[in-house]
This record gives sequence, C-alpha cells and structure tokens, in this order.
Amino acid sequence: MYFGSRRIRSAGRASGSVEVTLPPQLHGLLEITCRLMLRDGTHPEIVLQPDLSTAHTLLLQLWQKLRIGLASIGEIGDFNPSRFTLALFPPRHWQQRPPLAYSDALTVLRNTTDGESHEAMARLTGYMAIAAGQQLGLSEALALAFGDTLAFLLTGNPILAGTEFERGLAIRLFWEQRTPTPMVSSLLDDRVWQQAGPGLGRVWEQFDVWQNTPESYTAARQNWYRALTVERGSL
Repeated sequence: MYFGSRRIRSAGRASGSVEVTLPPQLHGLLEITCRLMLRDGTHPEIVLQPDLSTAHTLLLQLWQKLRIGLASIGEIGDFNPSRFTLALFPPRHWQQRPPLAYSDALTVLRNTTDGESHEAMARLTGYMAIAAGQQLGLSEALALAFGDTLAFLLTGNPILAGTEFERGLAIRLFWEQRTPTPMVSSLLDDRVWQQAGPGLGRVWEQFDVWQNTPESYTAARQNWYRALTVERGSL
C-alpha cells in the first residue's frame, strides 16, 4: 500500500534523532513503537515495522469474551487467525474470511469516548461473531446476519447493511421486555458476556431454526420487507 512520499528531517541538531511525517492514514499509529530496518541493494529501503503485539493481545482477549457469551450455544475454541483476514486497516470490501483490523484494536485500547471507538469495537465483535457463527454451523448468509446482529445488540452499531429484519427480531428476543442498553464500554468484562449469554442463546435458537428450515427464513424475510415497502408507500 503506497502512501506517497515523505522527507526524513532532523528532530534537532545534535539530538541524534530524526522524524518522518506520517500521512493522515497512519495517524492512528501515533506513539506506537516501531522496529527500524534498512534493506540494502540497488534500491535501498528504510522499513518501519510497527509493534502490534498489544493490538493482537486485545484480539485474543475479545475472542475469549465472545467464547464466554456463546458458551451455552457451543464451543468455538481458541482464537485462530486463519479464520480471519488480518489487516492494518478495515478493508472497504472483503470476501470469504471476515477481516480484523489492528487499527481497530488500537482505537479500542486508546479507550476514547467518541463514536470512532464504538464503531471499532462493533467491527471487531461483529466480525469475530461471523466466524464463530460459521464455526457453530451457520451458513454464510446466516453467519453474516448473526455477526451483525450480535454487534448491534452489544454495541448499538451495525457493521453490515441489509440485515434490518434479523436485527429487529433479535432485539425483541435478546432484551425481552427490557430497554436496550448498549454495553460497548465494558465488552472486555467477563460479567457482561455472562449476563448477555441467555439473551444470545435465545437469538441463536431463532437462527438455528432458520438454519434447519431455510424456506421459513426466506419467507419470513420476504414478508417483512414486503410489509415494510407497503408501510413506506402509505406514508
């Protein structure tokens, strides 16, 4: 990925250090420790390799929390990087394996209170839930909807478009008669996932029914969107 050209400049005479101005796309890596390498040859390169160990550790921790939340449904095993596409930044488009972005993990670790941090946590949680859903036997389409639904239930932020029907039904099943309360600020707390477990179990039961009777899923989805179209047309 090419980010343009930058100059190396002195941080101050006799200081012994230099600075490289980062392009806007890399500002999320500010203050991250980097390993500096020189590759000699006809076209010498200076390589900055960021230390993403803390971000990777957060991915491991979040997977274990998801494992707690889904324990009553089934065993999803340990975190397996081969189930995902690991990237520095969230890709705009992806296929096959759900993506996990280190920049999202770094945003969560900074513990900011703005929407950016909430969206980052939603992406990480939702994409992990997609892989977990596939691991537990859901088809690709249902796993996508399950991951988006779980992210929306726990963070208040969807990660995919076109799953309004599944989200709406899941809200009623998960919260029952309670008022929805996003828990994004504490998704690294075991107790949050333990409390969410029964609700996630009820949501999973519905997805399992759809998995076993795909015709009922297709019919229910079509009826919902047909009713929505009629409702909008009458406004």
